[in-house]
Amino acid sequence: MVGSKSGENRGDSKASARARHDFLDKGYYRCLKTAMAERLHGTVLDICCGEGYYDVPSPETVDELLGFDLSKEMVRLAAKRGRAATTGGTSPCTFFVGNLASIPVAESSVDVAMHLFAPFHEKEFLRVLKPDGVLYSVIPGEDHLFELKEVIYDTPYKNDEQAPETEALRLVSRTKVSETVRVPKEDLQTLFSMTPYFYRTSPEDRGKLDSVDGLDLTVEFVILEYRP
Repeated sequence: MVGSKSGENRGDSKASARARHDFLDKGYYRCLKTAMAERLHGTVLDICCGEGYYDVPSPETVDELLGFDLSKEMVRLAAKRGRAATTGGTSPCTFFVGNLASIPVAESSVDVAMHLFAPFHEKEFLRVLKPDGVLYSVIPGEDHLFELKEVIYDTPYKNDEQAPETEALRLVSRTKVSETVRVPKEDLQTLFSMTPYFYRTSPEDRGKLDSVDGLDLTVEFVILEYRP
């Protein structure tokens, strides 16, 4: 790792970080976690790692895992999860506060980078990857949470599955992962708050979720494989 500056109070609040952590621990996104674990090897970097839900590396294939996030609370939760995982027999994990625009990792040091639901910074991704490294960037599939949108919006829409534009990296494959999960009423608002369209939705429309007891939801993701 190399040095980086980061604000003391930036990123997710303790409450939102804890809510996200508890939601993911219930396994609703397990299909994506399994798919990502199969792709990890060597030195792994989790870009904007959040609470570290996807960071359970196998010691048979992964030498070390590094993860960073802008939120100090997310990093604290990820480090706690990493310590528990290491005790259970996984590869060493190190988590730290960092900025996506200036990743505090040495040049050409990463075999596999994970980038899930975060802004795309091609120059930094290219800088940290080894010449034969790979970046796995994950975006929502077209049907991701569509049933939830049907409750909230008069005219629900599907995601466009548009891959981030980049000239520095080559998109070499796309893999879709999906599953249907039952999400009870008490977790629906937490799930919705984790989506990018939450803040573009009126309080009145958000409240529509309170009228359902639970939903069978499609969770669908597209794993984009990029190489230098």
